[in-house]
Amino acid sequence: MPHSTTLLPDGRRPGAAWKAWLAPLILGGIALGLALVARFLWIEPSTMGLACAPVPPPWWCSPRTGVILVHQYDGWGLVALGSGLLALISRWYPMALLGLASGLIGLVLYNAGLAAVGLLAALLLIIRR
Repeated sequence: MPHSTTLLPDGRRPGAAWKAWLAPLILGGIALGLALVARFLWIEPSTMGLACAPVPPPWWCSPRTGVILVHQYDGWGLVALGSGLLALISRWYPMALLGLASGLIGLVLYNAGLAAVGLLAALLLIIRR
């Protein structure tokens, strides 16, 4: 007797649907976790800013200053917006993952306006996949 399998309209098996969400969930969790750690343990504490005051400053003050400058000039939001819109236009999945990660980072690191639009654009492509 032949064995029949049920396929979804896109040709996948129903049990394999969770695998499509695995990469975005892992990447989003890592990006969100790193952004939260950077914000609450590295950028916001006044003790970290005071530790960078002496001359010469510790080695980790230059990367901290770079991250602060990136979010002062809406860098996270611009990357999220650009990659999210480019992913929507080109249907390129890795670009959508970049939009997801940079959008989540931007939401946590003070670039919520542009990052939210880029994150939504990236999520539109990720959800359709």
